[in-house]
Amino acid sequence: MHFGQFRLGLRTLKTGISVMLIIVIFHFFQRPPFIAALSCIFALRETWDNTIHFSKIRLMSNTVGGAFALLFFWSRQATNNAPWVSMVLLPIFVMIVIMILDAMNYNKGVIGGLAALLMISLTIPLNATTNYVFQRITDTFIGVIFAIAVNRYHVPKKQAEE
Repeated sequence: MHFGQFRLGLRTLKTGISVMLIIVIFHFFQRPPFIAALSCIFALRETWDNTIHFSKIRLMSNTVGGAFALLFFWSRQATNNAPWVSMVLLPIFVMIVIMILDAMNYNKGVIGGLAALLMISLTIPLNATTNYVFQRITDTFIGVIFAIAVNRYHVPKKQAEE
């Protein structure tokens, strides 16, 4: 569908629907939808196969980034929230996440893994518990599941007729 020079394509429509569903569901659970919505946007692609491929990358990279965010959280707790933990340990974790994802041949997931590490680590409230970190990691999985579901169950008319 065209609006002058602007085009509303199927991927754009599916992305909007997915984000809307995430926001609605997270509203009922009174949880912030940011990470789930962002993960959904990263994972949702033009085709089902591409969505599955990028979803695998997103899940693996976020698992690695989330695991290091958890290590960061525990380190911060152990040092009584010392500022040096963010200044020294977080950059080291950034390098380690890159090295791990590269070694696993998940180079396309490096930015997503680092985004997960930094978004979680730099937004952890001082009074947070380990549960906070696990919720943020779970949010990533939820976003990817929505991307897969919306892309899977919305079949364009051209494909349905073939």
